[in-house]
Amino acid sequence: MNKIAAGWLISLAFGLQAMAQTADNAPKPAKAVKIGYTNVNYVLSVSPASKVIQKQLEETQKQYLKTIEDKNKELETKFESYQKAQATMLESIRKDKEEELRNLQRSIQTLQENAQEDLRKKENDLVKPELEKIYKAVNDVAKENGFTHVLNSDQVLLYADEEFDVTELVMNKLGIKAPADGDGKQEEVKTPAKPAAPVRKPGGK
Repeated sequence: MNKIAAGWLISLAFGLQAMAQTADNAPKPAKAVKIGYTNVNYVLSVSPASKVIQKQLEETQKQYLKTIEDKNKELETKFESYQKAQATMLESIRKDKEEELRNLQRSIQTLQENAQEDLRKKENDLVKPELEKIYKAVNDVAKENGFTHVLNSDQVLLYADEEFDVTELVMNKLGIKAPADGDGKQEEVKTPAKPAAPVRKPGGK
């Protein structure tokens, strides 16, 4: 092989190597963005788990309401007894009875506050694993259908084409049957109503 041919082959080899390195370092084309959306709270509300969660919360609330009601009745009975005997009570006994009534009322208020906190915690504990299942289903649906992003439509989604609504796909992934027309209202699992406030007694304290 003459020197000219050898030099040409060497130059060609270096040129191909340089082209390969340039190709490796070149920016890759951006992945096409495909955005879908769903409503997590709606999916949760129509899931079988939502009815179970609601029932458990209501049962817990009933227990607290019964205890609060019994204590309110006790407070009313003791207050009526105090009122009837107040005029003939010794000062020391009157003060002792009033303190007893105030302590009972404070215990009712504390019980009510604890009931609310317990209901909130119980709701969070029951809902959390169901939400995790929904989020996993959303991730699976996104990967299987080429979505780069999936938004939660109940959080500042002002407009979206229905073509990109993946709610049905998510529900299918979870095995949730869509409700019949007219029953598919998008409602959240709600904590039961707040227990009744305790009866206010002597001195408004």
